[in-house]
Amino acid sequence: MGLFDTFYGEIKCPYCNETHEFEEQTKSYDCTMSSLLLGDYIDKGNSNYIYDFNSYCENTNQKFRIGIAIRNGQIVKYLVEDEIESTDIMNLENIEDGIGKKLQYEKVCREANGYPKEELSYELNPLVNSYKFIAFGVEWEVVRLYRQHETFLFKDIEYFYEIISKEHGLRIMRLTKSVWNSINIVTLELANKYRELYFDEEK
Repeated sequence: MGLFDTFYGEIKCPYCNETHEFEEQTKSYDCTMSSLLLGDYIDKGNSNYIYDFNSYCENTNQKFRIGIAIRNGQIVKYLVEDEIESTDIMNLENIEDGIGKKLQYEKVCREANGYPKEELSYELNPLVNSYKFIAFGVEWEVVRLYRQHETFLFKDIEYFYEIISKEHGLRIMRLTKSVWNSINIVTLELANKYRELYFDEEK
């Protein structure tokens, strides 16, 4: 498929009435593997239109349409089914720039599951038991280092730790030699879902 960008958001399903996350790849913009969220300015032409595509209900597998309202080049609203035809794009107003990324990171912090903004130097590895650091705005403590793994491409060592905080309990942390963020913290549920990444193959 080549390079693309991806829309991410949440929409209320017209069939099961539950709110689901959606993602939709697109080649209509810069194709820089960017995440396109609510509040992002994505159209340099300051255009006004609705970008629509088909999605499927996670519970019933029924197909429905999602519309992404673009006002003055900015993602301002998510629409579903009949709203796509009934919405006059010119009546919509622009919203806070980058609000989607802000809300997304607030959710990541609440769940303590993802990439924190705080940094932790790769050169500190291996971290000793009881080492304390800040991530997602709270204090964490290293329980133990349980795995070291050599990456295939760069031959660097990835370090895997069990960590704990009073606010969130036990988590798994992966420290890598990365140019943008070396810390990846995930729940035990997510780590077990991707065991080949977070655990040794024999486990």
